[in-house]
Amino acid sequence: MAAPATAAVRRIRPVVPPPGAVCIPADARARALDALADLAAATAAHLGNPDLFHRPRIRTRLHLRHVDPADPALLAERIADAAEGRTTAGLLAVASVREELRERPGRRPCFTPDALAELHRMLVAADPSIPGPGGFRRSPARVTWPDGQRFAIAVAPGRALHGHVERWYRWAVGTASPALDAAAFGMLRLFTVHPFPDGNGRTARLLAQCDLVGAGLLPGLLLDIEGWVDAHRAEHDEAVVAGAEGQWERWGALFARAVTDTARHRTATVIAYGNLLDAALGRVAGDPAAAEVLRHLRCGPAVSAEWLRGRTAHDPGPALVRLRDARVLAAHPRLGDALVHPGLLALLDAPYERRDPPGEE
Repeated sequence: MAAPATAAVRRIRPVVPPPGAVCIPADARARALDALADLAAATAAHLGNPDLFHRPRIRTRLHLRHVDPADPALLAERIADAAEGRTTAGLLAVASVREELRERPGRRPCFTPDALAELHRMLVAADPSIPGPGGFRRSPARVTWPDGQRFAIAVAPGRALHGHVERWYRWAVGTASPALDAAAFGMLRLFTVHPFPDGNGRTARLLAQCDLVGAGLLPGLLLDIEGWVDAHRAEHDEAVVAGAEGQWERWGALFARAVTDTARHRTATVIAYGNLLDAALGRVAGDPAAAEVLRHLRCGPAVSAEWLRGRTAHDPGPALVRLRDARVLAAHPRLGDALVHPGLLALLDAPYERRDPPGEE
C-alpha cells in the first residue's frame, strides 16, 4: 500500500499594510461599533471597574512533550497559576495603555518591540506547556493544523524578525486607518510575523483589546475574543491565511464579527450582573453597612474584612457576618478569607458561548 503523500508546506508572508489601509467592510464595521457602544453604556451603568470581567480562561490543552501529567494535582495548580499570571499581565498591559494616553494625548498607544517582548514573557510565565522564559523566537517557525496542513512563517528569526516588529510598531503609532481596522491589522500582522515561539495568539488577542481601549471604543478588557476563536477555530485560522495572501477584507470581516459577537455577549452578561447585584442590595435595604459592602462588588469579584477596612465608613466585619448568615455571600471557592456572591461569580466565570442564528447548527 502506497504511503500517503506529504502535504505541501505553504509560506505565510507578513502583512504590511500601507498607512490608512482598511480591511473591514462598512456594514461589518457599523455593527461592531454599535455593539461596542452598547457595551460601553452597560458598563457605565452597572460596573465601577471596566476590567472586572478580565478573567482569561484556564488553558487545559497541553503540549505533552513539555508536560509530565504524572501528578494531576500539581499540574492543575500550575495551570491555575498560569491563568492568574495572564490576568495580571493583561491588567498591567491595559494600565500602560491608559497611562500612555494620559502622558501623550492624541497619540495612538502601542507597545514598543522591547515592551512587546516583555509582555509576552509575562503572559507565558509559569505556563507548563511553554518552556523557556518567553520573548522573541530564535528559530524558524512552522504551524501544523489538525487536518495536516502545514505552514512555514516566512519571517526568519533575528534581524528580519526584529525589523518586522519595529515596522509593526511604527505603523501602529502613525497609522491613519480607522481604529477598528488598525486593531484588526495589528492582530493579523503579529500572526503573520509570528514573533514568539508560542503564545502568539493570546498576545495578539490581548493587544487587539488594548487597541480598542486606547481608541476609546472599549472601556476595559471586557471581550472574550479567546472564547470566540475557540468556537470558530477553523474559520479564524483560514481567515488569517487568507489575510496573509492579500485577502484583507476576509480577515477584517471575521475580526469585526468576533468583536460584535463578544461585545453583545458581554453586554448581556454585564446587565445580568448589575441586575443580580441590585437584587442583592434590595435584600439589605435596611442595612447601610451591608449595602456598602455589596456595592464594592461592582469593582471586584470578592470582598474580605482586610480588603474592605479603610474603604468603608463602617467596620466591615459585622456586615460580612450578617451577609454570610443571610446567605447573600458565601466563602470564595479558592480564597479562604474572601466572600463572594455565588451568582455574580458564576457570571464572571461564564465564557463566551457560540450562539448560532435560529435554523442554523
